[in-house]
Amino acid sequence: MRKDLLETSTQIPLSNEQQKAVEKEETPKRILSGFWMYSLRAIAIAMALFHIYTAGTGAWVLQNTVHFMFTLLLIFITYPPRKRSPSRNVIHIWDVVLTVLGLIGNVYYMLNLNRILYDLGYLSPTTLDLILGGIMVILVLEAARRTVGLALPILATIALLYAFFGPYFPGQWAHSGFSIKDLIASLYLGELGIYGVIMRVSACVIAIFVIFGGLLVHTGGGDVFIRLAYALTGRLTGGPPKVAVVASMLFGMISGSTAANVATTGVFTIPLMKSKGYKPHFAGGVEAAASSGGQIMPPIMGAGAFIMADILGISYFKIALSALIPALLYYLGCWMAVQFEAKRLGFPPDPDAGKIPLKEMFAGSHTLFIPLVLLIILLALMYTPTTCAFWSFISALLLYLISQRSRKELWEALKKVMKALEGGAHTAALVASMVGVVQLVVAVVGMTGLAVKFSSVIIALSGQSLLIALALGMVVTIILGMGVPTVAAYILGISMVAGAFVNVGIEPLPAHLFIFYYAVLAGVTPPVALGAYVGAAIAGAHWFKTALVGCRIGFAGFLVPFIFVYSPSLLGQGPILWVIIGFLFASLGVIALAGSMIGYLFKPANFIERILLFGAALALIDPRIITDLIGCVLIGITLLMHKYWSWRPQEAMPVLVGGEAYRIEKRL
Repeated sequence: MRKDLLETSTQIPLSNEQQKAVEKEETPKRILSGFWMYSLRAIAIAMALFHIYTAGTGAWVLQNTVHFMFTLLLIFITYPPRKRSPSRNVIHIWDVVLTVLGLIGNVYYMLNLNRILYDLGYLSPTTLDLILGGIMVILVLEAARRTVGLALPILATIALLYAFFGPYFPGQWAHSGFSIKDLIASLYLGELGIYGVIMRVSACVIAIFVIFGGLLVHTGGGDVFIRLAYALTGRLTGGPPKVAVVASMLFGMISGSTAANVATTGVFTIPLMKSKGYKPHFAGGVEAAASSGGQIMPPIMGAGAFIMADILGISYFKIALSALIPALLYYLGCWMAVQFEAKRLGFPPDPDAGKIPLKEMFAGSHTLFIPLVLLIILLALMYTPTTCAFWSFISALLLYLISQRSRKELWEALKKVMKALEGGAHTAALVASMVGVVQLVVAVVGMTGLAVKFSSVIIALSGQSLLIALALGMVVTIILGMGVPTVAAYILGISMVAGAFVNVGIEPLPAHLFIFYYAVLAGVTPPVALGAYVGAAIAGAHWFKTALVGCRIGFAGFLVPFIFVYSPSLLGQGPILWVIIGFLFASLGVIALAGSMIGYLFKPANFIERILLFGAALALIDPRIITDLIGCVLIGITLLMHKYWSWRPQEAMPVLVGGEAYRIEKRL
């Protein structure tokens, strides 16, 4: 690989066609100048400084409201009402009106907080309460539509219609119904409404972690991870795809977003894979699959993990520790899939790849690794996630600033810090816009008892069968996650499915991790797969082919949640010996499934061998000795067939790799 390509890494620009494709799937921000640009920057930086200050001194009583006030101030100016409108970069009067209404609605709530908390239990809401409440519900729906598209607002609208027309629904789905007055009062002023517990997690925890991650990225953390991944894996068989797997895993630790992960590491890894002869849709699919796992990779997982810790009432450190082995199994599946694919296609290792001087490879790493190590230590010492993120942010900021050697470098560094604060605030606002509309759905679910009804249906269909209940939960979560960001998919999933899981005997932590895992994987599952869209745009490939490759590469990961539900030792529970044994058998199952999906072990596998490998993987889900023995026997039979039985002819097939023709043997 050329040195200049490595050095530019995440700065490789997209072509016009790629940029248009990305913008088609991700609502783009407006390109502003003058007054509006400087105003937005000031608001975003003020929002970031507010969250840094309250993370260090303690959350305010009004933290949720101030957080959402900043969110609406940013959203309606940053995002156009129509992303492909010719006048999308023009601020219209209705954008200003929506911004002002959002400001009024939040300030009114703050000024009336004592009355809302203490008097509304026995006093009816005023007319002004209801008017502003109705406006705020509309603003929440519109903010989510502008940022993440129609899927979430449509779902929330269906939920609101269900709350109002409940008496007319058939059978067990009917409920007593709620008037418009009661519904608006609950959504605006109630504990489950817009400013509920999920919004508080967004305001108190997620925002500071997003700002911390933004600082690491803007100060070169992503580049360090990519250089490290390239040095570690570039010379191996399937080196370029493995660079994507490792780089996306490392970068995902600090980004917490599949699309951001693909967009950042993909502009380096996808061209690298294509330059070595891999097809565009394969390159985009590998990056999409690898980037999806970043949200389940400790120490900084996706935003849903912080919500999980708050809902379950356990420390975030325990969540991260429990998620470590499943995350490693997911990436083991991706690693083996690209290994088998490279072997199947006959791509040889490149002995000259990945040679980077040690000093160059770790340049700037002190601002990355020291804060991350500090974060892990503080989490292990059971400090709150907010406190951990605050001191990790402060350490990263100080290390970055004191490492500058001149006033000019210091000035440029301060500019990067301001950009990091601005970017972190915009990301926090994006999350809050999703959380606001999800709070509407959660409020309706709680008011109508929909979760209980849904759980009873799953229990009835499963017949108390754990496997069927898990399969139904997987399907429901993936469907809920299609076109919906991970945070929203996870919250909706636990609202609908978690009760059924508990009723069939699953402990709360495995149940929540199971749902969170598939909420993440929904981002790479067609027909709606945002990570695959972005990867396809960068690769210049068809999005559906890219999504299918992503599923194929990451398919072994679909097995992992079933394994840790059946074998809690994979969540770090129980004696260390059982944890190790469970990890080894689970690893064997993941490798078998990867071989089955790709059709390769030591050479191309025939149909019968692939079926045996798939059966072995399923048998290894259950940690009982008998099922583990069955799985091992099936793998043994496969290996014997693989070595001694060949029923298809051989044909030499040329493959172009790095400009040279190699002859490989490929089974027809």
